[in-house]
Amino acid sequence: MKRNFILANRRFFIYFLILGVATIFTIKLFYIQIIKKSYYQSLAENNAKRRIVQTPERGLIFDRFDKLLAKNDSVVDIMIIPKKFKLSEKDTLEVCNYFNISKIKLRNIIKEAKQYSNSKGSLFLEEVPFSILENLFQFKGLYEQTRLVRKYSTNYAANILGYIGVVNNNNLNKSYYESGDRIGKSGVDKSYEKILRGKKGVSHIIQDVKGNHSSFKNGIFDTLPIPGRSINLTIDLELQEFAEKIMKNYNGSVVALEPSTGEILCLVSSPSYNPSDFIGKKRNEIYHILRDDPNKPLFDRTILSTYAPGSTIKMLTALIGLEEKIINTGTKINCNFGWNYGAKMRVACHGTDHPPMNITNALAESCNAYFCELFYRVVKKEKNSELGLNTWSKYIKEFGFGDFLNNDLHAGVPGLVPDGKYYTKLYKGQNWGPSNCISLGIGQGELLVTPIQLANYTAILGNRGYFITPHIIKESRGNSTIKEYVEFQLIKKKFSEINSVSISKKYFEYVIKGMERAVEGINGTAKKSRITNLKICGKTGTVENYKKRIKQKDHSVFTAFSPKKNPKIAIAVYIENGGDGGDVAAPIANLCIEKYINRSIDLSFRNKPYFDLNFKNYILKCLKNE
Repeated sequence: MKRNFILANRRFFIYFLILGVATIFTIKLFYIQIIKKSYYQSLAENNAKRRIVQTPERGLIFDRFDKLLAKNDSVVDIMIIPKKFKLSEKDTLEVCNYFNISKIKLRNIIKEAKQYSNSKGSLFLEEVPFSILENLFQFKGLYEQTRLVRKYSTNYAANILGYIGVVNNNNLNKSYYESGDRIGKSGVDKSYEKILRGKKGVSHIIQDVKGNHSSFKNGIFDTLPIPGRSINLTIDLELQEFAEKIMKNYNGSVVALEPSTGEILCLVSSPSYNPSDFIGKKRNEIYHILRDDPNKPLFDRTILSTYAPGSTIKMLTALIGLEEKIINTGTKINCNFGWNYGAKMRVACHGTDHPPMNITNALAESCNAYFCELFYRVVKKEKNSELGLNTWSKYIKEFGFGDFLNNDLHAGVPGLVPDGKYYTKLYKGQNWGPSNCISLGIGQGELLVTPIQLANYTAILGNRGYFITPHIIKESRGNSTIKEYVEFQLIKKKFSEINSVSISKKYFEYVIKGMERAVEGINGTAKKSRITNLKICGKTGTVENYKKRIKQKDHSVFTAFSPKKNPKIAIAVYIENGGDGGDVAAPIANLCIEKYINRSIDLSFRNKPYFDLNFKNYILKCLKNE
C-alpha cells in the first residue's frame, strides 16, 4: 500500500511538472506570438524595410508669353542612415576607395548625419554616376534616392530665377523639410517656394541581403508625390536677354515695368552669370570665383544697390512745388550759371547760363539753378526748416522711395529719404536751413534710391499719379487645394490694388511735357538717344560719385516711359561710372523700349540718326557676339 501511494505521488508530481512546464511554454509562446508580435515584427521589418521619400516634380517657370525658363532633370543621390552604417578600419578604407573620398570627408559626412538623426536618412553623396549604384547594396546603411534638379532654358535672368540648394538647420525646423532636401535659396524659386515645391510622396520597401527590393504590404502605406504648381512670371524673356547683352560691359542695372499693372518686364543686374552654373555640384566650383569678383556678379543691383537719383528726381521736385503753390506753370527762374547762396555757396549748372525758363523747359534742359531755388522755397515755406523738409519728405515717400515697396522679390532695401529730424540729429541741434541740404532738390546728397524704386516712380509719372506695386508673378498653373487657391487669389488682389499719390493729376501734364522735350527738343539732355518712330518721355541724370571723398567718374542715369499716353513700359537704367546720363543710360533705355514695343530693333539705325557712332558699333558688337 505504502509503495503504491509513493508511486502514485511520484506519478502525480511528474504529471504536475510536465503540465506546469507546458503551461509556462504556452504562456510564453502566447506572449511572444500575440502580445509581443508587433514589437518583434517591427524589429524585423526595421532591419529590412526602408522608407523612401519621393521628391515631387518642382513647378515649371515660364515668362509672360509662355516661354519656358526653368524645368527639371533627374539625378541620383546616395543617402546614409548612421546607426546602420558600421565600419571597421578595413571597411572605412573600402568605402573611401569605392566612392573616391578621403577619410576626413567620410568622418565629416557621418558626423553631420548623426547631428541630424541617427536613424533617419541624410545626404551622403550627391549626383553620383549610375555605375556607382551597381554594388551599393554591399554597404549597409547606404541607399540611393532619386531627385529632380533645375534645368534652365536660358543663359540669362540668373538674378530673377535664383537657385536651389540643400536646406540649412533653420529650414529643418519646419515640418516639411528633412536633411538633404532642396529649397529655393534666392530669386523666384525662393519667393514662391511653397507654390513650386509640391508635396512629397512616400514608399515603403523591403530589401533582402542581395539588395533586391519589393513593396511592403503591397504598398498600402505608400503615397504618391504631388507635383508643384507651375508659374508664369511677368518677365519678357526677349527683353531680358536683349538688355543683358547690351549691358554686359557695364556695371549697373535695367528695370522695366508695365505702368498700368505694375508687372516687372525685365530686371537686369550687370554683370551677371549663367543660371546653369548654379546647378548641383557645379555651384560649389564657381561660387567662390563669382564671390571674389570685384564687379560683384552675385549682387543684384536692381533691388539691393542704393544710389543718388540725380536729376531724375527733378520731376518730383517740380510736382511738389506746383502742389504746394510755390510756383505755377508759368513761373520763371534765373539761372546765372547756377544757384548761389551768399558769397560762399554755389551749385553749378553744367557750365551753362540758361535764360529764365518755366518748369517745362527747366526739365528739358535740366537746369540745376531752377530746381535748387524751387527746393529752397519749399523748405522755407514752413516756420522752420525741419517742418519744411518734412513736407518735401512726405511727398517723396508717397512715390515709393524709402520703402521696400512690399513686392514679391526675394530681397530688397528701402533706400533713404531724409526728413527734418534726420538733419536736426546730423547737425546735433545746431541751426540748419535749406542751404544745408540744397542738393536734395536735384537728387544728390543723402537721398538714396534703388533702381526698382526709380522705375516705379517713372511708372507713377506715366500713370499721372498712381502705381500698382511692382511684382514678378503673373499666374499659377496646376491643381491646388482650396487653401492654396485662396492664398494665390490674395496675392493677385494685393498686386492689383491702386496706390495714389496726393499730387493733383493736372500738374503731371506739365512735367511730362518737359520729359518729352528732354528727348525730342533741340536742347534736350537726351536728344542723342532719340528714336524717330517712338514717342518717348524721359529724363537724364548725371550723378556725382565720390569714393572716400575722392571724385570718381559720374554715374549715368535715365528714366523714361513710352508712349506718352497710356504708356506700355516705364524704365530706369543706372550705369555705374557711365558719365553723362544722355551718353550711355539714355540710348540703352530707349533701345529696350523699342525692343519691347516693336518686338525688334532697327539695327540699320535709320530711325536713330542722333545715336553716337561709337555706341552704335558697341550695340552691333554685343548682338553679333551673342
